[in-house]
Amino acid sequence: MQKREMGWLAACVVTILAIVLLAVLMIPGRGVHYVSSATLQRHFYLHNGWYYDGRDWAFVQGGHKVTGTRQINGVTYRFGQNGKQILPYKISYQYQLGSGQGTNQPATPKYIILHDVGSRADGQQAASYMQRTANSSQAYTNFVVGNGGTVYQMKRPGTVAWGAGTTANQNAPVQIELGHAHSTAEFRADYQAYVALVRDMAGKYDIPLKLDQGSTNTSGIKSHRWVSQHIWGDHQDPYEYLTRYDVSKADLANALAGK
Repeated sequence: MQKREMGWLAACVVTILAIVLLAVLMIPGRGVHYVSSATLQRHFYLHNGWYYDGRDWAFVQGGHKVTGTRQINGVTYRFGQNGKQILPYKISYQYQLGSGQGTNQPATPKYIILHDVGSRADGQQAASYMQRTANSSQAYTNFVVGNGGTVYQMKRPGTVAWGAGTTANQNAPVQIELGHAHSTAEFRADYQAYVALVRDMAGKYDIPLKLDQGSTNTSGIKSHRWVSQHIWGDHQDPYEYLTRYDVSKADLANALAGK
């Protein structure tokens, strides 16, 4: 009788644990898990959500990396058979800052801040300059886009960048510079990658695809002009540069919203 009761109790415990584990696996993923490359190769995960090893991204649902096409936070993503995301832009790590440059402080995922370089520099020139002077000038962003649509990663997304003043920096896991193009064709390629990168990062950090809306308490995509108007600074980018190529603020807002 005692053995039967013990067996029944053990079965109940196993069932309860299985239910708890299933409930955990069904919780929608929020935020980003920063992991090693070895961890990203696993076949089972306890926590759902995005996983990032510094180069590759994967999204876990139900304990496993998803494959194929998925819509996450209003953005459509593509994943290979190995579960790694197929990026909608080409990325370069050529000018990525070293471990002793900038900061590794985590940022609160509230804003994505949009810039343009504010000079005649293209993306590669701006990225190279940032790499050389990040600490001395105390200025850099997480990404620079240019040279026909190349995305230069300067510092890991999710970390504070020095691009828009202390308060804005601390609340922006992603800040993006747009380099100046040498031709209309190059601008179009840059702009397409710029929009794709913003949407990609907004989906990952669960930031609404709304441009320059609301107060400082409103999460969303913010231009450097909006930051200057609502938080700190005197910058007007990226709108003056975009209008040179007949892209209005409304055009940018619609593109970011996927319209």
